[in-house]
Amino acid sequence: MSTIEKLQQKLIRGSRLNYSEVRLLLKHLGYVLARQKGSHEQWLKNGRTFTLACHGKDAPHYILDSLRKLYEEIHG
Repeated sequence: MSTIEKLQQKLIRGSRLNYSEVRLLLKHLGYVLARQKGSHEQWLKNGRTFTLACHGKDAPHYILDSLRKLYEEIHG
């Protein structure tokens, strides 16, 4: 099982992810880092924006919920 597959399973199960893991999943979903100002990162794909506010070690539930929704839209 690859690293991406392990991260996808963590996301689906609702486990905590740190910000570097979230960034890997965003890259895998085809998003690119468009800009960064302070701790806020803007990721883009086909005109859609995903804002990642990096405060602390682990990503909060609302970011993981948004990422899970994106993953389900793309992968079903």
